[in-house]
Amino acid sequence: MLVGSYNHKLDSKGRTVLPSRFRGELGSSVVATIGIDRCIAVYPINRWEDLMLKLKDLSSFKKKTRDFRRVLLSMATELEIDGSGRVLIPSGLREYAGIEQEMTLIGLEDHLEIWDSSKWEDQRNGVLVDFSDLAEDLEGI
Repeated sequence: MLVGSYNHKLDSKGRTVLPSRFRGELGSSVVATIGIDRCIAVYPINRWEDLMLKLKDLSSFKKKTRDFRRVLLSMATELEIDGSGRVLIPSGLREYAGIEQEMTLIGLEDHLEIWDSSKWEDQRNGVLVDFSDLAEDLEGI
């Protein structure tokens, strides 16, 4: 299970080290694409394939579905994890998420999100302000 958060930096080539705790779950390659809320979403291959099956079932007659699918898939790329646990984050994804050097990787059970660290702090702090109200609105927990 992918949980927790880790602060890392990009090296001069645009690579980062994935936390060793995550590597066993991720395998030797992952798929990265744009995430919701201006971050990068990173999926293990099997989870990406599940997501693709769900996208395939959506109607292509709806403009929002077509637009979502086009952008999500056009920004997606398969990344190899090297022997040192590093991945090269494509520049287009770094630009989308506003990542220059400092980043936070967060585990979301079945995938990761990579955030610019300052944007993640703002996002997290905003949620923490209303966390009890948010929890109250969730059903089935």
